Amino acid sequence: MLKWKWKWKPRPNRTRDTGGPAFQIRPALLYVAASGRVRINPVRRVLTFPVVLVALVVVQTAAVRADACVADKHGGLVCGEGTSAVRVFADTISPSKTYAFAWRSPDGFPTSNKDTPSDVENVLVRLADGMVLTKLGGAYWSTGEMRANRYDLLAAWSPDNKAVIEVANSRWESDSFAYYLLDGKAVTKVDLRALVEPAMKAKLPAREREFRVFRVREELPVTLDARGHVGFSAMVYRPKSEVSLDYKIQVDIAAKNGKPAARIVSMQRVKSD
Repeated sequence: MLKWKWKWKPRPNRTRDTGGPAFQIRPALLYVAASGRVRINPVRRVLTFPVVLVALVVVQTAAVRADACVADKHGGLVCGEGTSAVRVFADTISPSKTYAFAWRSPDGFPTSNKDTPSDVENVLVRLADGMVLTKLGGAYWSTGEMRANRYDLLAAWSPDNKAVIEVANSRWESDSFAYYLLDGKAVTKVDLRALVEPAMKAKLPAREREFRVFRVREELPVTLDARGHVGFSAMVYRPKSEVSLDYKIQVDIAAKNGKPAARIVSMQRVKSD
């Protein structure tokens, strides 16, 4: 995939609003997480692929205690102190207010508006005691006064608070698109980008695929219900181009041999904005 480099500068914090013909999907592509092999059958006008994606990470890194979460001077929740502290993204808190996404830096939080955090990690945290349950795939940050430019982070929770979808977008593409299943301190991950991106790029001529990037449309609804049905819109496109291939997609996640597995059940081409 073509990598795009860009520079960003902090800017004042602002509120983020996150606010064609159908193609029948039949099994034909199999993604095997254990071996890392991908097999794609020939693609015709009627899509005849994907798909089963077994959990890529069965149990994420061990939970780490950060300490109770308290409000900072900007009204945001901070769990822990010093370089171990994490700052919660208020718009990612689960419906039960039990979990949330947060960010941390090995250098701690900036002490002035002239400083920006380095080596940022996004994490999933339990709010009752500040315990970090797992590392996420994004690198978004916000201090209450500044935020990362051209980054977006979205959490779509299941109504029962047992699972969440992470959408972490940078300037051009989705850096992380994943499903996390929570069971006490254990967190199981399914990499949805590894499932969906190849299926979408299979519609492109082979010579075009490496020049197109994958992006979940964070400005359109991303949903997850208690039965594991995931709904979202995504596109593959050439950066700085106005032409894109857009789809409205449904992925179902269910247990397979005791682990969550994902498959694409519908993929509908839609008009680009």
